[in-house]
Amino acid sequence: MGCNNRKVNTTNLARIDGGDLIKQGDLSSTFGFELLDENYRVMTLFEGQDAVVTLTKGQRRWKTTAPVTSHSVNFNLDSILPSGKYRVEISVGGYIFPSDRDTYIEIEDSDKELVTEDVYTLKELDIEKEVEKQLAGRIVRSDGTVSPDFPDLLFYYNLGKV
Repeated sequence: MGCNNRKVNTTNLARIDGGDLIKQGDLSSTFGFELLDENYRVMTLFEGQDAVVTLTKGQRRWKTTAPVTSHSVNFNLDSILPSGKYRVEISVGGYIFPSDRDTYIEIEDSDKELVTEDVYTLKELDIEKEVEKQLAGRIVRSDGTVSPDFPDLLFYYNLGKV
């Protein structure tokens, strides 16, 4: 913390292109962030390097790579994400921008009720094959019921009484 009790970010981002709110399904709008040091000065050592941009919302993560040009990173979404507030993090040259958790992009619901990749994945599941995978290795009794994963303890108890 240093001599004073004020926290200072080691790395910072400044939004230079786009806003902080986007409609779900907008895959053309561009976001741009300038890479800054603790004094909010431009960091010039990353020119031409590829940066990894990560948007995080809970357990959901979206990633892309983009080159650093003119001390900044510009990117656009390449897939439909669920609506919500996503934290922005940019990694390049061993640094992670920003040091705090205060840079966000918010995705607003679309009136078109767009389908995210999660729903596409669910639609692609073959239910019959999934059931077969779940039942594989389990014993099906003559009455059509599936044996449980654990032994019938009552059977062993009664056997022990004999």
